Amino acid sequence: MRNSTIDLLKALASQIIVVHHLLLYTPMSPALQAKWPGLLGFIADEGRYVVQIFLVIAGFLAAQSLLGLLDKAREVAVWALFKKRFLRLAKPFWVAIAVAVMLGWLGGKIAMHSEVSDLPGFTQLLAHVFLLHDIVEVEALSAGVWYVAIDLQLYAVLVLMAWTSQRTGGLKLLEPQQGLLLLAVAMSVASLLVWNRNAEHDEWAWYFFGAYGLGVAAHWAQREGKVVWVSFLIVGLLGIALWIEWRERLLLTGVTALLLMNSARIESLVSVITQGPIRWLGDISYSVFLIHYGIAMFASSVVIALGLETFGAMLLAFLLTWVVSVAAGWVLYWGVERG
Repeated sequence: MRNSTIDLLKALASQIIVVHHLLLYTPMSPALQAKWPGLLGFIADEGRYVVQIFLVIAGFLAAQSLLGLLDKAREVAVWALFKKRFLRLAKPFWVAIAVAVMLGWLGGKIAMHSEVSDLPGFTQLLAHVFLLHDIVEVEALSAGVWYVAIDLQLYAVLVLMAWTSQRTGGLKLLEPQQGLLLLAVAMSVASLLVWNRNAEHDEWAWYFFGAYGLGVAAHWAQREGKVVWVSFLIVGLLGIALWIEWRERLLLTGVTALLLMNSARIESLVSVITQGPIRWLGDISYSVFLIHYGIAMFASSVVIALGLETFGAMLLAFLLTWVVSVAAGWVLYWGVERG
């Protein structure tokens, strides 16, 4: 059964990320921000925080899958699950990186700008193929690609937790499902209170596991009918984390987790909103997230080459780039991700 809350959140978050990057990296941005400094300035500065939505959703869906395996007493095959997740994430990612490199090279032939870079070397490409670009500290070939590597790391950690819970039988005190929840919550607490406060860890899963783990807790609460007390737990934990160190992104993390916990209750209402285009945007959100940077870099070169300067021309170029990015994401989804 589809979850309309997830569809809506993915659609909104992916489009905000596209606008955020267009405002950060394209020559159309200054003219538009001068016209609407409040709204567009806020998205340019704070839009990156919506990635927290994807992290919570990823934890929610991963828990749904792994708890289902534990319910049926099926073996948690670590390598098989990791490989499946890797290929699901990496196939559209590889295509998007190839497109970004090609469009960057073509754009550089039309007009140079600050985001145009040289063709990548073999080591840089190889690091991206295996989603190791941040760990080995090579320059990213597209904006936001760190998320793909982190998603894979987070899933691998959760799979290992499920395997451990199954093998130990919850230390003979808990069911494997409860053991998985306990491990995930413990790591979430450590992440929110300690690791997430140091940005030097942001290439590793433990920095982001607070958001991911809250997604895990949200799914467990929904399926076990423990929404009320888990809601208090999440609010209390985030309150402590924010008291220790204020981080605006954690507010969005908490709101997302609370919405997902109650998604079954609000399904009839949210499903009315998510019919048609919103559901479609939710389906293609990952592909749009991957492909839009290359489109934006090429569009920037075209805008510079054409010498566009007026507000009307910049607005049209911005909107056209946005539309083409969504269309390219749709093609990537149907051609690669969905297959």
